[in-house]
Amino acid sequence: MKGWHKRKLNEVCELINGRAYSKPELLSDGKYPVLRVGNFFTNNHWYYSDLELEERKYCDTGDLLYAWSASFGPRIWTGGKVIFHYHIWKVAPDPLLIDKKFLFHFLSWDTEKIKIDQGAGTTMIHVSKSSMDERDILLPPLPEQHRIVAILDTAFDHIATARANCEANLLNARAIFESHLQAVFTQRGDGWVEKKLSDLSRINYGYTESASWAQVGPKFLRITDIQDNRVDWPSVPFCLIDMNDAPKYKLADGDIVFARTGATTGKCYLVVEPPDAVFASYLIRVQLRAKDLLPQFVNFFFQTPSYWESIRAGVSGSAQGGFNATKLGELVIPFPQSPKAQMTIIAKLNEILVETQRLESLYQRKLQALDDLKKSLLHQAFSGLL
Repeated sequence: MKGWHKRKLNEVCELINGRAYSKPELLSDGKYPVLRVGNFFTNNHWYYSDLELEERKYCDTGDLLYAWSASFGPRIWTGGKVIFHYHIWKVAPDPLLIDKKFLFHFLSWDTEKIKIDQGAGTTMIHVSKSSMDERDILLPPLPEQHRIVAILDTAFDHIATARANCEANLLNARAIFESHLQAVFTQRGDGWVEKKLSDLSRINYGYTESASWAQVGPKFLRITDIQDNRVDWPSVPFCLIDMNDAPKYKLADGDIVFARTGATTGKCYLVVEPPDAVFASYLIRVQLRAKDLLPQFVNFFFQTPSYWESIRAGVSGSAQGGFNATKLGELVIPFPQSPKAQMTIIAKLNEILVETQRLESLYQRKLQALDDLKKSLLHQAFSGLL
């Protein structure tokens, strides 16, 4: 790369630490807003301070910032003058050596490299100032930097527009299904009745035991094993269970299990042709007694807005922040008495759901392709290939 020179990051910019705070210093009614890693990209949940600090501890619109903990990554600040927290650096580039936007794009690209280097997954990332200062940057002359920035900015604007359209289409695809689902349960025809779930089913809690990866008994279905309304049964662990207890907790085709606590409270899963398996205690199982009410129909009801309103009301009224079997049994389910009418509704909703899932998969692939394109452009830019 002719004219490019390798530099250390601290040779082209200065990383300025923000101000460290203890909790009592962060107030709800203070005068000065404090930017923290928790709201670095969201601008939500602000804390305030009554301390007036030296000018270096403030950032203003146009400043280049870098969160080195948790949120992790660069952004060019647009939110006016605020104090920035210790876990954020204000990055001051040397204008004679490096263009600020060029440095921003480099830091975006380098952040992805750091994540890969550190094996980032769900682990919180931290990067030290000393290691950041020592990171290498290949630097072309300023006119070449300006040319690269212009190419990236134009490309990223187009990518952002395409991404926004794709995300809107993704939301619309799901909204179409939800609209049909809502219509089914609100625009009812003749022959519909309403009954409590407890009058239609047996409802019971799961089995309390530790999971084991040794094949010591049946599969042991937990909340965490249910992802995107699917269960990867080969990855589900096992559990020890007394032979006399096993029949009570054994899962059968048509059972509906329901998360009763945690972030997924209310999510349900319709069991279809399970292996030899029992379910864990943080799940509630619904087994329909009435032969004239189909599990697939009830499963669709468990996705309606009225159902979720009931869940939210039940959770907010619970000291434990969960939902229990009694409250679940009190839910009133509307349904057509004719199993044939239920089957017609199920078939239509399944048809729409399959198309919705096809569109969601398509738009998710497009979003991934846009992300990959952005990464590829950054890699080309800092490999001298643009």
